[in-house]
Amino acid sequence: MTTPGPNGPVARLLRYANEVHALAGRCGREDLAKVLAACAGRWKDECTDIVVAGAQKRGKSRLLNTLVGHPDLLPVDADVATNCFLSLRRGPALTAVVHRSTDSGPVQTPITVESIPDYASMRGDAGKRRDVVSVDVTLDTPLLAGLRLLDTPGVDSLTVGHRQVTVAMLQRADALLFTLSAQDQPVLRHELEFLAEAAERVQAIVFVLTKVEDSANWQSLQEENKARLRTFVTQAVAENPARAATLCPLLEAPWIPVSSKLAEAAEARRREGRQERADTLRARSGMDVLERHLRGFAEGRDSARGATVVAAALSVLDALTAGAQDDVAAGSDDEGDVTARLAEVETELTGLAELAGRRRAGAVANTFLGREVAGIVAARVAEIRQPYENAIATLKTQAQLDKYMAELPESVQRSLEAVWSQIVYDVENLAKGTLNAFARDLGLDPVELAADGRAMPSLTQVQVKGDLAADDPGHVDLVRDVLPASSMGLSFGGLAAALLGPVGFILVAPAIGAAIFLGRRSLEKVQRSQAAIRGALRDQFAVVAREMTLDLERMVATWRVGVEQTADESLMRRRKELEGRRAELKTASTRSAADRRRARQSGEDRITAIASLTTRGHELRKELAAAVAALGAAPAGTPGN
Repeated sequence: MTTPGPNGPVARLLRYANEVHALAGRCGREDLAKVLAACAGRWKDECTDIVVAGAQKRGKSRLLNTLVGHPDLLPVDADVATNCFLSLRRGPALTAVVHRSTDSGPVQTPITVESIPDYASMRGDAGKRRDVVSVDVTLDTPLLAGLRLLDTPGVDSLTVGHRQVTVAMLQRADALLFTLSAQDQPVLRHELEFLAEAAERVQAIVFVLTKVEDSANWQSLQEENKARLRTFVTQAVAENPARAATLCPLLEAPWIPVSSKLAEAAEARRREGRQERADTLRARSGMDVLERHLRGFAEGRDSARGATVVAAALSVLDALTAGAQDDVAAGSDDEGDVTARLAEVETELTGLAELAGRRRAGAVANTFLGREVAGIVAARVAEIRQPYENAIATLKTQAQLDKYMAELPESVQRSLEAVWSQIVYDVENLAKGTLNAFARDLGLDPVELAADGRAMPSLTQVQVKGDLAADDPGHVDLVRDVLPASSMGLSFGGLAAALLGPVGFILVAPAIGAAIFLGRRSLEKVQRSQAAIRGALRDQFAVVAREMTLDLERMVATWRVGVEQTADESLMRRRKELEGRRAELKTASTRSAADRRRARQSGEDRITAIASLTTRGHELRKELAAAVAALGAAPAGTPGN
């Protein structure tokens, strides 16, 4: 890739990356060299990827619609579906394509723009959302020249999968727009934690404060957000000073207040021919400032991407240091140096053996996840069953029961679909907490779990029938139904005779008895129907709970096996590396003095090269940070934001 400015930071960055790549090759660490080779592949993409992220209801989808000039393009006030993102890029026409990941491979399906919410929104069609990975939208707008905007699920959504999809998208991001709302609460802890993860992957970050049009105190809210961010960064750096390099730049990131509502109003005035008013509203909307930053990211794409390469290079250099130090010790004239290095390696191997023991113990503990899943499902299903039990008790007539039973299957299905997201959220949190603790105990990175757009298992709809015997006119219990009614009829008949005479007794007593009989029979019929419905509901919900539990237990088992395999691979890789170092150190004593001197010199040379490259890497990172900070800045003489 040809890069303008042969002496600029980007050109020097590429030369620097090549030097680190070559050093890793000379050290026989092709595995580390591949890390940098993978980063280099991103330079071939000439489209700048800008991820738009934030919590739900922060206004990001409407913001994107306004930026591209299509107010109804993306679903607003409905979160992006789990395991799905929306891509907006430039194309000759307005089109939409759904990308699915199926067992037989990726599948692409053109759809109408109007149907995007069905496939990409949590309010859409559950069947259509299944297996959807992304929806790719093209439209011909100048803003997207060299840009690709990526709308992601909310980082606080009901499923952990939402957040993980957004974090994964940061791997391909050149810049991040993080949205907060002027009409909502200040930035929350989970948002700050997401930003900390983002800062490790992305250097170009802009905070966008949306919905400022109706907020009288958006400036004070913005200052409170900045204060919370500053407190979070200060505490994180105090706990781990090594995080300063990635977290402190967040404090210098620009904040841009914007209003999609004012921008849309400006466009409406422009169409009416009221240009001056349109210009005023547009300036107040803040969109011009935001678009200037977006264009800056497109023009300075290489600077934004450089941070990723530098971070990878510094990681490679750190890994190469141990081998170089071993060679220096092995070539030392003092046998104590080799002995000391061997002792260090043996200590690490002993620690590795202890980790292997903890891995086995942890794997046993992980097997109990399935039992906890069953408890979560049972509790959540019981929560949604109880309102139905309560509602059934309020039904007093057969007509009410019939109407209720007609609506019951669809109602229960909706309730189950709603609670499914919460159940998956609970299970993912449980699995993530348990498996992260397992990984952390073994010195591994946190695990990333997602339900992969997991649809609710296919469930049989509730089928409830009342007590048919209650509807049989010939089914009469003489003792239970007739005699009490007759007795009460005679009693009321006697009262009627006292008031109306014998005729009153003859006419009233049978009528009252019949009415009491029919009323009692109708009441007991309703009660039996209520009992039948409750029993059927309990049976049906028990079946539902079993099906959900089995589905989620399989999901958790897959995660557990994956994490444990990763742990095994990591332990094996670390053991192999340590055993290789031990073998090299043990053979050092058998080498000739000349060979030991050459090994020592080689190790010293590499340590010197590593130290020099590490220093240059940190300097480059600072230069790139300054270059990124300048992207989108207002030219001289232009009012700032």
